Amino acid sequence: MRPRRAEAALTWNGAAVTTDMIGSKGVVTYTDPADGESDTIDIEINDRDAKWAGDWLPQKGDTLTAQILIYDWDAEGDDRSFDCGSFTLDDYSFSGWPRTGTISGVSVPADTSFKTTKRTKTWEKATLQAIGQEIASRAGISLVWDVEGGDVPIETVEQTEQTDCEFYTQLCETYGLSLKLYAWKLVVYDREAYKAKEPVDTIRREDIQTWNWHTKLEGTYTGGEYTYTEPNSEEEIKATVGEGPRILKESGKADNAADARRKITALVNKANHGATTLSVTIQGRPGLVATQCVTVEGMGGAIDGKYYIDSAASKIGSGYTMDLELSKVEGGSL
Repeated sequence: MRPRRAEAALTWNGAAVTTDMIGSKGVVTYTDPADGESDTIDIEINDRDAKWAGDWLPQKGDTLTAQILIYDWDAEGDDRSFDCGSFTLDDYSFSGWPRTGTISGVSVPADTSFKTTKRTKTWEKATLQAIGQEIASRAGISLVWDVEGGDVPIETVEQTEQTDCEFYTQLCETYGLSLKLYAWKLVVYDREAYKAKEPVDTIRREDIQTWNWHTKLEGTYTGGEYTYTEPNSEEEIKATVGEGPRILKESGKADNAADARRKITALVNKANHGATTLSVTIQGRPGLVATQCVTVEGMGGAIDGKYYIDSAASKIGSGYTMDLELSKVEGGSL
């Protein structure tokens, strides 16, 4: 039987990397976070001939696409590919001795104002999706809205000396939604809804090369209370969700009781997410990505169960491994 094999296929500005370039390529790391950050790629290189720091050096803003290719993986003839998406190259470093370097990219155009230009604007009579559409359009990327139950109405909200990325990430978080940057797309989704989905794979004890598990009770809640002043009557109103001994109490602005309940629900779910975490290194599994759920078996007791993938980092070099950051799905979301 042929041994399994994995490689990273890279394309610069629409052209495949040359044979000479491939010969100097080291470990390629593709990191796929669930929310709040861009997908990234880091390419380690051997630059003993100083070509990468010279003629081969990409220009900042060049584009890169990457695929993970596997051959004879689970059985002979099991050949598959996984598309990591498109990246804008934005960071280079070299060191020695021996002479090595790293070329890095992010999944949104680095030459747009999305992450760099601070803006001040008052949004009125808007919706969360409409704000996202405008921001994505300005950045030259598309918005993917993957939220059930309709849009989120917003009477008024201030963007004050914030980049569009900072502002929209924070706004989505306020209403219990997550934002992911992938392949020049702005994806808005409901993490709690994703956590309710069926696991896509099982990770067993024998699959795990290294692991670390942690759990906590402090900082988790069974319910919440949000106090706000009614805009018209100036009456102080309390909106509550859940019940039990550990109540998160917050105060702030809200358009109405429904708006306040959504905000406090988001705060409680955010606090509870990651109460139990598991970090594992496993052999690479193409198609296993952040935002999916997996089942962990054979670790014993409280460690076993259903987990949500917060981050998946694929490393392709002499082999192919994945570092997964997992949060246990414990059924405590509101």
